[in-house]
Amino acid sequence: MRIVQLSDLHLRPDPLFGEIDPWAALAMALTRVAGLQADLLLISGDLAEAGDVATYTRLASTLAGLALPLALVPGNHDQRSAMFAAFPGHWENPEMLCRRFDLGPLTLLLLDSQVPGQPWGEIGEAQLRWLDANYPERRRSVVILHHPPFAVGIAGMDEIGCRDGKALASWLLRRPLVEAVWCGHVHRPVFTGFAGKMAATAPSTVHQIALQDGALAWTPEAPGLLVHDLLPGVPLRSHYLPLEAAPVVPY
Repeated sequence: MRIVQLSDLHLRPDPLFGEIDPWAALAMALTRVAGLQADLLLISGDLAEAGDVATYTRLASTLAGLALPLALVPGNHDQRSAMFAAFPGHWENPEMLCRRFDLGPLTLLLLDSQVPGQPWGEIGEAQLRWLDANYPERRRSVVILHHPPFAVGIAGMDEIGCRDGKALASWLLRRPLVEAVWCGHVHRPVFTGFAGKMAATAPSTVHQIALQDGALAWTPEAPGLLVHDLLPGVPLRSHYLPLEAAPVVPY
């Protein structure tokens, strides 16, 4: 089974930084996805730059042509009620966009870490109660949220990561069938361990955050996506791919 993860689309009608067309970047990403034989498309937050209804409506129409199941989580730029309206039936509760998604032998626990009006996220009692109620005791699982609950080594991003990461770590340590934690928000791929699980952040489809000390800065490094593969009896594995496919040349 294969899950393709896009993140941080930042869709808006005009270019980002005057030079990056987020809709053209999404079109490139979806062309790449179409060639990957995916079973699910995951988008891990910041779908719309301004959280407006028109952007979500256009996105829903664009994704409808994929004929792929979708798994969506909100990011700090997103607006819950507008997302809920544009993707009817995707969530049960418009006040917290969490969802359990069973796909073959894997369960995705899509967790809403948004704090409205703030760039950082949090895992509070409501999220932990939801996890308790939806965790499958006998299925391989992944927890997915926008804000990473672990440090990524970029000071500006760590300041606006997921607060209360220790609470989630404590929950995960008691859940052996959770294999991984997948996130967005960081605008670059980062791979680490968290509470004994594989942990990863996805690149953005638009700009990347520079890996450097000091103030946050963006870079036009190649946008990309993650490909997560699940095979029976084998640990989950993840690949990074740039959005633009390169020639494949035999040795």
